[in-house]
Amino acid sequence: MNHSMLDGMPSGSFADPGTARAVGGAPVRDWMTRPAIAVVPTSDFATMVTVITASRRGVLPVVSPDGAPIGVVAASDLLAAYTGEESARGGPAEVTAGDLMTTPAVTVAQDRTVGEAVRIARRASVHHLPVVDSDGRLAGILSPHDLLDSLRTDDEAIRTEVLALALTPGSGVAPSSLRVRCERGRVVLAGRTRLRADAAALCLRVAAVDGLVGLTDHLRWDIDDVPAGTA
Repeated sequence: MNHSMLDGMPSGSFADPGTARAVGGAPVRDWMTRPAIAVVPTSDFATMVTVITASRRGVLPVVSPDGAPIGVVAASDLLAAYTGEESARGGPAEVTAGDLMTTPAVTVAQDRTVGEAVRIARRASVHHLPVVDSDGRLAGILSPHDLLDSLRTDDEAIRTEVLALALTPGSGVAPSSLRVRCERGRVVLAGRTRLRADAAALCLRVAAVDGLVGLTDHLRWDIDDVPAGTA
């Protein structure tokens, strides 16, 4: 029983840059929470507390009269106002969304990808992104949970496809030996095949899986059927 001839090569060696999409390639509109509950700049403290509590989100978009996000109010802003840390602006009863909001709002278009949304959020050091439609109006909101769910789903879809390839009749893989892990588009493939050529063929098929970023191969085989000098 030998180690696969493909093992030990860089994990990205079998990613096909011509066909593989980026991890997080799903459009934001498929993962955002909608409708996004928002307030206007004149909304008072009690309204903001009611709305942010109902939304179960950590931020509250503030929109202009035409529905475009112009800022966000965080739960921490409301807590600061309640505890008097914003006393210069008056007590909670006098504070409005316009007083507390951080502006401008960092937004993402609903047709951008989740991967792009992650980069926008990281660059701006924010956790929630108001999502806008083609007219710039608020269409939804994207939370860390939404982003993680999307990325996790990408990994699960890749892993499922790799499993299907490995368990296809004639693949030569011993099902009980098969182990497949996928994290951030990178697959770790382990198991035993009957022939060395089976291991090589499987790795080439896996390399063509849509969304694959890299492949680390830990396959072994029972019979070395590859002529000497061709590995």
